[in-house]
Amino acid sequence: MRRLLACLAPWMAMGAAWAQAQTGLTIDYSYRGTYSDQGARVGTDCYVTPQLMRKIGWSVDVTDGVANVLAEGRAFQLQSKIVGSTRLYPFDEALRYVGAASSWSDNGHLTVLSQVRMVEVTAEAFRLDCTLAIHPRVFKMQGPDRLVIDVSGAELEKSAVSALPPGWKVTQFAPTIVRCVFESPSVAVMKVPTLADGRTVELPLAGASTAPAGQVLVHVGKPVKTVEDAETFTIRIPVTGQSSQGPSAVFVDPDTVQIALPGSTTDSPADVPIQDSKHTTGFALVDDKQGTASVTVNLTHPMAFHLSTDSYGVLVTFLRPKAQGGLLGKVIVVDAGHGGKDNGATHHGVEEKNQTLPMAKTIAKSLTDAGASVILTRSDDTFIPLNERPGMANRSHADLFISCHFNSNSVEESRSGIIVFYHKDDSMDMLLAECLRHEVAKTSGLPDLGTWSDGRIYSSGFAVLRGAQMPAVLMELGFLNNSKDRERIQKQEFRDAVAQAVVKGVKVFFGDEKKG
Repeated sequence: MRRLLACLAPWMAMGAAWAQAQTGLTIDYSYRGTYSDQGARVGTDCYVTPQLMRKIGWSVDVTDGVANVLAEGRAFQLQSKIVGSTRLYPFDEALRYVGAASSWSDNGHLTVLSQVRMVEVTAEAFRLDCTLAIHPRVFKMQGPDRLVIDVSGAELEKSAVSALPPGWKVTQFAPTIVRCVFESPSVAVMKVPTLADGRTVELPLAGASTAPAGQVLVHVGKPVKTVEDAETFTIRIPVTGQSSQGPSAVFVDPDTVQIALPGSTTDSPADVPIQDSKHTTGFALVDDKQGTASVTVNLTHPMAFHLSTDSYGVLVTFLRPKAQGGLLGKVIVVDAGHGGKDNGATHHGVEEKNQTLPMAKTIAKSLTDAGASVILTRSDDTFIPLNERPGMANRSHADLFISCHFNSNSVEESRSGIIVFYHKDDSMDMLLAECLRHEVAKTSGLPDLGTWSDGRIYSSGFAVLRGAQMPAVLMELGFLNNSKDRERIQKQEFRDAVAQAVVKGVKVFFGDEKKG
């Protein structure tokens, strides 16, 4: 009997909670206002009527007890639950789908806020991406001159802000207001624009100075050869300090590679000869006096390169391809998603950032072995801002950008498989996604969920794809909250299979091989 009562206790407690549930709800939704209707609060969970969801501006169509919802640019389904005589729907689950933050206030209202997920500043514009529509208000303050953007109905994610240019500050100013401040003498002559409500805030900054002229953040030292054999050699470029932008590398011609380091200076010798190398005649180290030092590597024969960073500076490994295939001369950026303070999805102690890194490194090695030159956006557990990832690819004039991620959803064990995302309706991105998906699906051992436009998730798409100036894809290589996927994802044989499939898919994309 005791065992029976112990087994029934959770169900009895749940029944008691439902019996004590509220019969009415009030929701403070972002900046839009306060809405009330029938509903139920059970513990910290919230259940609402379709009518209440429609009041806050969502489109809801109910068929056979299932609500088909279109909200904040996302489409999803909710299963109903009968409370008393009323059919209600799990609002917490809906909020997870749209990426909102929610909490119960002291007055019993449910407060729902948009999450600010990315803040980026370029020479051209200030941009802020949110999960729900928000209300931005722009005004000036003096003493000193500042331009202020107050974003109402929002909560600032910890990982959204990193490495902003001097003069910029973004903070949680009030419980429902994110404040963005630009302090500069140029503000005095800037016009105050009116910004529309929406999930994206974009403020043109043409003519506005975001950093003191001539500011130098890092110092670049003399390159040193560290490793050499018949097929490879590696150089290390010492860097003192930390720049807000990562290095880039481009082919000047097939046997000349130039590595640029933004926000840097150097006082090392201009020419650094290498007398005992069979692969290079030396380096040219140049300071353009505009905040960028560069190292030009003069090779004795064409070689692929692999660029990465560590705590001492920049590492560049040059490799002779094992086979003179169609990838020779191609520059491919492989992006390991998340990193540093951004863990990504986490389930049963497995963090996404710790799975994307070995996956990206394995893909990079396979591409390099096939003749490509590869740049890793990160080589260790480092946080890289979203806009900087495609920025590295753009500055390197890369041919492709491939971002590695692992998926998660709101219901554990409910989904399994791979998805390859492309940006909006870009035809070249779509083709690359199809080529990779076709090959990866055959070898991953996981279900094939197809290729998806990132506009299906966010109306503006993914930042890492939106910012890329070359064909770019984001691969979700399994679900971390699915036990079978999670087990397979952590195996090296899975990484090797996916990496080889990526190589084949890239070759198919470039027309070097036929689709298998």
